[in-house]
Amino acid sequence: MELSKKEIIISSWNILKHHLALMITIVLFIISLNILFTIVQEKLLGDITYQSILFIIAACLFQMGLNLGLLRISLNMINNEKIEFLLLFNSFHMLIPYVLATILYLAALLLAASPGLLLLITFSSLELDNMASYTGSLTEILSIIIMIVPAIYLSVRLQFYEYFLIDQECGILESIIKSADISKGYVLELFILGAILSIIFL
Repeated sequence: MELSKKEIIISSWNILKHHLALMITIVLFIISLNILFTIVQEKLLGDITYQSILFIIAACLFQMGLNLGLLRISLNMINNEKIEFLLLFNSFHMLIPYVLATILYLAALLLAASPGLLLLITFSSLELDNMASYTGSLTEILSIIIMIVPAIYLSVRLQFYEYFLIDQECGILESIIKSADISKGYVLELFILGAILSIIFL
């Protein structure tokens, strides 16, 4: 089944426009908190103490919890379920599974990129003469491609893990496996759709 990018964007807008005021309020609230936390963090970083480190960690975790709440609201929109501002604070119980799943997700990306990264480090450390430098630069470009392409591919395949964590409250590994299953055969379409959405939001 082919993904219709135009249909996805149009249907998403049709869902969002009925809740636009709430979403704008939520986004402004999150942005305001981020600005507040940034101001406080800048002052605390002037004198690093255990208290300042704990505050920064707590602030980051709180922001993650709000992002999970925003995801919960977005999923409720799609599923025609209850939507309200307080739902923004209703997914903090999934914070630890989300952090662990994210660590696993990033580790998978690092593992996918590691062959190219090792090649890049190896060839970058070699001292090449002027004649060999052209070949060396080509090798470095090839190493970067080998590093980036598998990481992008895997990031597209596994990107939906957080949706399974929040929507179905799956386990850490289960959410990543389900993301890989649901995206199988749609990598190119999902990559293009993600690029289009990024351009739209920019």
